[in-house]
Amino acid sequence: MADYSMEDEKWNKNKSKIQAYMETHDLGDMAAVINWNLTQGDNDKDNRKRFWSSITTLFGMLDDSPISRGRESNLPDEVQNLINTYCAIFAQAHAALFATDPLFGELIRKHGKSGGGVYEDADEYAAGQSKSMRMKLTRYYRNHLKGITNEPTWDGTSVNDVPTINSPIQSEAEEEE
Repeated sequence: MADYSMEDEKWNKNKSKIQAYMETHDLGDMAAVINWNLTQGDNDKDNRKRFWSSITTLFGMLDDSPISRGRESNLPDEVQNLINTYCAIFAQAHAALFATDPLFGELIRKHGKSGGGVYEDADEYAAGQSKSMRMKLTRYYRNHLKGITNEPTWDGTSVNDVPTINSPIQSEAEEEE
């Protein structure tokens, strides 16, 4: 017989990631189904993998799902959720801008490491910009954790839903170099 159990530590980590995401995102009717699965998983350790599978299926329909394939981020869930939110907003804004005029499609090019050339559409452009923003925010947060002061840092906080990024101030002598 197959084993559908999940250890408490892993279940609680997965659950906290989902709950942190749900605190900042309105999932509508989907929230009731997800909460039901979380409650059932709390009460039935022997079938937690089944409940988790249901949850991951539901989140698979979202563009900014906190559940991803591959190696899991080691950032705190709250920080990861903020990054996901900012990237979704950033992507939406860039897609709208790109779609406003065909000029953008002709002038804005992919980076050479991405194969160069034009973007296929506004969604491809937005996805690229979102990926770039995700990498920057992650790097800034890690800079903060490492105590790096000569590069931008971010401590995971925001003011009016805008991340509080601290950029180093260069002296006039450094700027001239």
